This record gives sequence, structure tokens and C-alpha cells, in this order.
Amino acid sequence: MPGYATWKNLYKEEYFQLKEEGYPVDDFIEVSKEKEQLPFPKDLVEQEKEAYEEEALWEKRYHQLWKVTEGGLRKDFPYEEPDSLDEIYQSAALDQQYEMLSYKEYLERLKGAWFGRCSAVILGKPLEMGYDRKMVRKYLESVDAYPLEYFVPEKSEKLDIVLRTDCIPSTRGNVHYVQPDDDINYTISSLLLAEEKGLDFTKLDVGMNLLDHIPYNWLWVADNQCYYHMVNLTADRPKEEQVEEFARKLNPWRECMDGQLKADFWGYICPGDPKNASEFIYRQSSFSLVKNGIYGGMFIAGCISAAMSRNPTVDKILKGGLSVIPQKSRLYEAVTNVMKWYEQYGHDWIKTADKIYEVYGHWYFAATLNNLSFVTLALLHGQLDYSKTITTAVMIGTDTDCNSATSGSIVGAAIGFDAIDKKWTAPLNNTVQSTVAGFRYGTITDLVERTSKFVKLV
Repeated sequence: MPGYATWKNLYKEEYFQLKEEGYPVDDFIEVSKEKEQLPFPKDLVEQEKEAYEEEALWEKRYHQLWKVTEGGLRKDFPYEEPDSLDEIYQSAALDQQYEMLSYKEYLERLKGAWFGRCSAVILGKPLEMGYDRKMVRKYLESVDAYPLEYFVPEKSEKLDIVLRTDCIPSTRGNVHYVQPDDDINYTISSLLLAEEKGLDFTKLDVGMNLLDHIPYNWLWVADNQCYYHMVNLTADRPKEEQVEEFARKLNPWRECMDGQLKADFWGYICPGDPKNASEFIYRQSSFSLVKNGIYGGMFIAGCISAAMSRNPTVDKILKGGLSVIPQKSRLYEAVTNVMKWYEQYGHDWIKTADKIYEVYGHWYFAATLNNLSFVTLALLHGQLDYSKTITTAVMIGTDTDCNSATSGSIVGAAIGFDAIDKKWTAPLNNTVQSTVAGFRYGTITDLVERTSKFVKLV
């Protein structure tokens, strides 16, 4: 077993990922006419179907498929997507400057960011079921909750649907605290990384932070796979050398959204300084990600940092994120596409969302390009109205809790705690639970205080 998936599934996911990155995989394989539509190697199609299920064969074919990387990208691939920090910055605009907050103003914004993230993740959590925009609407209409204005009812009698039973504490009438969630786990574990290793943490420190604090079954896609690699570190080479390989080692999810889920803390401690915030998340996310996976974290860290400045606007915030990622990357194109489409469709968020699904809907549930496009749309439509932003993020669909949490964090950082409607924050009772070893449960205000200590160290 290669960690998170079978060799067969790993092959399938890798085919998709290599093609999206611009490698000429179609020169190596052809698509099967079988129901699964897996990309089978040409010579494998001629073999007996039973052989397809043999893991040893799939392992061999996976490594053959990977050889396509040796020849480089397609000559007609129009994007330039470096992985090294220096090359990323050379390809980025780095042209945004922001007016700094007073320390008192900063603390109010930081409190807004933490509570904004926590309230929004609870709003989206029950609908994190793979629903697209149309299915979210169908469910909410069936419970007389469309358009969404408050926490989500847990079941629909009309549709005979019960939402995730593990998320009942996040449904309407049942919210009394922030229940454990992987998105909040990431923000807390980033705080612990800074507290335990300092701001000069290494890539190995990032891996050890996962091992020390996050249960394996609370991680997904890229981080789950790299956790597996951490457990299997060998004694024949330096650990520091081995972790440098993890982002591409049997990891076709290397452009997933893990980077943007970890980014908040680094934006929190770098108010008005997107470049500095992006450097911290780069070091953390490059442990398991490449290219647009890394850029996603840098973009969100930049947005939050820009939000924590004087007189923020959505335009300034998005420019803060865009300023730290390569201008010829697929992510830069996606964000600017959403901005263009939103104007083109007369600020109609539904038409814009459907266009995003049309162009980026082929990406898997936890990918960067589709989900960051949805976050961008929520910010554009919400225009720093917290309630409008987070409810839009949920009604768009797909990863509803991640995207509402990210957009809520950004808006909370821009407007501060006092500007968030108390209907979202009061039910939390200033209480957060997690599955993070070394924290488990505590108060949101304690997390605010602990985070604030780092702003003076940056």
C-alpha cells in the first residue's frame, strides 16, 4: 500500500495531476473505454481485465507514468509555476503597500479574525457532503432556509435527508461551542508550531508538528500522505534530506487546498505585510505541496495580512494575495477570472459560481483552484459584510466549511470582532474544541492572546 491510496487509485490521481501540471501524459497513455474511464497504458489495455486489479502491476505502471516528468512540460503549456521561494517572488508583482494598524486596532482585528473563522467553519460544516451549488440550494429550500441567513437545520423531512450526524453540534439550535474541525486544527497547530519551534522552523519541524499534534485520520490528501511518509522515515539518510522529497513522493494531491487551510495564522501575525506572511506559509506548506498548492496558502496569507491594515477593501485584500504569487500561474489566472466574470455577469453570484463550476469543476473536492475561486467570489459578493460573505461561501457549495472559514477569517480580520453580528459569535460561548494534542479545548480569546504575542517578534 502506498499510503493514502491503492496503487490503482494513485495511478488514476497521478494521471490527472500530471496532465493539469502540463506534462504530455497523453503521449504515454490512452483513456480506457471501461466504465471507470481510467487512463490505462496502451499495452495494458490489451491484457486481461483481471490483471488490472493486481497492485504490483499498478505500482509498475505508476512508476512508468511518472517518467513523463523527465521530459519536462508540454511546449505549448502557457503557465510558469516555480516552486522555489526566490523564483516565486521573481514572478510575483510584490507591489502592494498597506498602512499599519495601532496595536489596539490590531488586537480588535485579530479577535475578529479568530472568531470570524470559528463561526464560519461551524456554519459550513454540516453541508460538507460534496454538494454543489444546486444541491445546497435544494436542501436549504426544503428546510425554508434559502437564502441562508443563519446556521443550517440538521435534517430535511421533505427530502428525507439527515446531514452529517457527526456535525449536529454545528446545526441550528445546537451550536454551543466550536466542535472539532480539521480547519481549526490547522490554525491551532500552526500556533503550536510557532510556540514550540519558533519562527525559524524547518520543513522537518513542520512534519514533526503533524506527528506530535494531529491524529492521522484528521488529515486528508497531501498532508495525510506526507504524514505516512513521516512515519516511514528511514535511518539510512538524514531526515532533513528525506522530507525534501515528500511533496512529490507518491503524492498526486500536491496541489490540494491544504496550504490555504494552514495560512490564517501567518496572516494574523503579519498585519499589513503580505510578503512576510507568504514566506511563513511557504515554509510550512512546501512540506507537502507544490506550485498552486503552495500559491494557495501564500495567496490567503497575503489576503489576511492585507485585511489587517487601515481602510481595507475587498479589492485591496485580493491584490494583497495576488501580489505574492506568480503572475503567470493557473491560480493567478483563476482569481482574476473570477473577478472578471463577476463584473461580466453584473455581480450575479449564481451565474459566476456556475461559470466557476464549468471551468474548474473537474478538480477534485479538496483542490486549490476550484475552492479558492469560490472564496474569491464570496469575498467579491460579500464586500466585507460578514454575514453575506460566509453565507455566500456556503451556498456556493463544494468544501463549504473550509471556504466559509477562510472567507470569514479574512472579513473578520478586515472589520474586527465588534462589527460581526453577535448571532454568529455568541452561541460559541468563547469555547473551542479540537483534536490537537497539546491543546484539545480552550477559549477563542486565549488563542487570540497567544497569537498576538508573535506580532512583535515578526
